[in-house]
Amino acid sequence: MLIFYPLTQNLIVISTFEKVTITNPTYLFRFVNKETKIEYSCISTPIDTFSYNRQSFQITTKSSGANNLLGEIVLTIGDEYDYYIYAQESTTNLDYTLANELIEEGVMKYEKTITERNSYERGTTTRKVYTR
Repeated sequence: MLIFYPLTQNLIVISTFEKVTITNPTYLFRFVNKETKIEYSCISTPIDTFSYNRQSFQITTKSSGANNLLGEIVLTIGDEYDYYIYAQESTTNLDYTLANELIEEGVMKYEKTITERNSYERGTTTRKVYTR
C-alpha cells in the first residue's frame, strides 16, 4: 500500500526490471478513486536505483497547477485509490489504454487532512420587534 500526503513529494519504491519488456521505458502512474471512480494520471521518471533491481519515483501532490508530465498531480479527495503503473515508450502519453504494459497495481491512501478552515465574519443583523 502506498500512502500519499498533500502538498509534498511522495516517494514510491517498486521493483520494475523483471516486469518491463521495453527498453528505456517511461512510467505512467494512474490513480482511480475507489468511491467516485475519478482518474488522475502523471508521468514520473526514476530518481535512482536501489539494490535488488528496485527503482524509486517521486510524485508531488499539489493544490493546483500540476504538470502531469513532470510527476505532479492534483488529488482533490482524501480517500483510497487504486493505483496502476504502466511502462511505455512515449514520454508524453497520459492515456493508459495507449501504454505498452501494466507492471504494477495496488492501493494508495491519500491522507488529506483539513489544513485550513473557512471562517466567515458575521454581518450585523437588525431584527424587527412587533408589539400588540
